[in-house]
Amino acid sequence: MTLRIGRILAGATALAAAALTMSTGTASAYPDPGIDWDHIYETTGARVYVEEYGDYISVCDTKANGASAYVSVMEIGYSDPSYSMTASGGVGTCKSHRASDGAKYNLNENGTVVLDYVGTGNWSDYVESEFFNDH
Repeated sequence: MTLRIGRILAGATALAAAALTMSTGTASAYPDPGIDWDHIYETTGARVYVEEYGDYISVCDTKANGASAYVSVMEIGYSDPSYSMTASGGVGTCKSHRASDGAKYNLNENGTVVLDYVGTGNWSDYVESEFFNDH
């Protein structure tokens, strides 16, 4: 009987630890809530956050639909995207880059930046938004 109770307690402890890990992992995945974002764009399954100072851009998966959230970042006047990001960990996960991550993430000041983003996995659903990067 003691062995059975021990197994039940061990199973309950493991279950509680797994639940705690899952709840903290999802909550901490979204970008820093203390930032007053300059721009927030959204479409089905994806949300893109932009802080111009420091060129901080983040894409987050917002829908449990089996598709990852994706954003392509391109500066007007350049033929290729500066970079792209995929939040591939499921709903609640994000992928971010800042200017301090390296040269290609350091966007030109006083230029227009175009964001193409999608959260359904179907490129016919993509949305395009742009902002003027003035700081």
